[in-house]
Amino acid sequence: MDDLKRLEAKGLARAKIRAKRRRVSSIRGRTIRGALGLFALAWAILFAQLVSGNDPALSRASSVRKAVAASQRTHERPRSQPVESPEVEEPEAVVPIEEEAVPVEEEVPLEEEAAPEVEEPEAEFAPEPEPEPAPVITSSS
Repeated sequence: MDDLKRLEAKGLARAKIRAKRRRVSSIRGRTIRGALGLFALAWAILFAQLVSGNDPALSRASSVRKAVAASQRTHERPRSQPVESPEVEEPEAVVPIEEEAVPVEEEVPLEEEAAPEVEEPEAEFAPEPEPEPAPVITSSS
């Protein structure tokens, strides 16, 4: 009788294992089908949007190019006007507080009068050249 109970227990364990494998297999199958369905749906939406001519990447790039070109036009200055550099004030002599105040008689120049500085023109921004349109390839070409 002991052998009969042991065989029944083994059969019951095998049945439970088969049922668990079926459940795992069905869950995996549903997950894979769902993921593939969502992937296909996303590509279908993207394809439909591109076919209709509403490419968001192209519209952003063209609006950015237009904005950059407009800002460059407003910041341009005529070439005939010289570039003005701001004048730099020379620092005054500093007397330490701890020492007795001694009047400063004469400032000794560190360097002799240097040659006038040559002003470098400010770099101007050139607009980016427009890219050439890509050739349209159709199935009849």
